[in-house]
Amino acid sequence: MSNEIKKLAAKFQKYLREEYSDIKTILKFRSQFQLLVSIVLSAQTTDENVNKATKGLFKEYPNAKLLSEANLKDIERLVFSTGFYKVKSKNIHSLSKDLVNKYNSRIPKTIEELIKLPGVGRKTASVFLAETFDQPTIAVDTHVLRVSHRLGFSTKRHDPIQTEKELKLLFPKTFWRYLSMSFVQFGRDICNAKKPLCNVCQFNNSCKYYLSVNT
Repeated sequence: MSNEIKKLAAKFQKYLREEYSDIKTILKFRSQFQLLVSIVLSAQTTDENVNKATKGLFKEYPNAKLLSEANLKDIERLVFSTGFYKVKSKNIHSLSKDLVNKYNSRIPKTIEELIKLPGVGRKTASVFLAETFDQPTIAVDTHVLRVSHRLGFSTKRHDPIQTEKELKLLFPKTFWRYLSMSFVQFGRDICNAKKPLCNVCQFNNSCKYYLSVNT
């Protein structure tokens, strides 16, 4: 990474720290298991939708054992509003069974073990570990990919693993667990995919997207 990019990363980190100092998940949960299920359900929907669905889901099935014994159709009915409900229902049902049968209902504490669970990818595992165990992980979603590419922090727009590696080289380890959520919020507030607010962005002169449409 060039010195210019490193300086930009430091400036961007300072901005995010100031702008989103109190950022935290709005997912509602009462256990590690409920958080993991909520994160799986949050794919391609809003956290608000997840909270609405899990209110009923966790009332009926608050732990892995009860959810593993549930009827799949009942799970589908409860999580229908989160979208892709058949796949998500199957995943959280199978995930619960694996936790009970293979892990004695204890959730693994490493990415390598977590991603063996149905419906749990690297992003989900990273979010879970950061939230639950304060582990220094970076969860790379579409917002993180977009912001990273536009500002030149990543070289491959559609490669989450490569982007994660490059971000870890640019930002200090102490910031990793905060990076994803602050990048996501910046992506929602300013750096929108289709209609970014470039005119109010403090980093537009370093943005590939802004420069491409204004030159």
